[in-house]
Amino acid sequence: MTRKTGLKLVDAAVPAGLALASAVVLLATGSRSPDAREAAGVFPPWWSRSQVMQAAARAGQVRDLGAAPFIIVIRDPDGQAAEKLRRAGALFSVAPSGSAICAS
Repeated sequence: MTRKTGLKLVDAAVPAGLALASAVVLLATGSRSPDAREAAGVFPPWWSRSQVMQAAARAGQVRDLGAAPFIIVIRDPDGQAAEKLRRAGALFSVAPSGSAICAS
């Protein structure tokens, strides 16, 4: 029984660690986009690519895929890309250009 519980904790720690590491790297390398119509959304790393794509499509026009399956760049003609990504479930957003993490 202890063995199964330990595996569950490890399984939960991996995505949490990835999310934390991604947040630190992205906050260090990313910035707000000078063009509010485009943003790279960082979604929960435990979401599937399909979940990320569906959420991003609700936020705006999907423009590019990030280096990681939970990062996606969208364009919103209304100039509210970052806000729409957060409402769609992104943990945060960064400028799509200038960040090596967002390069596919």
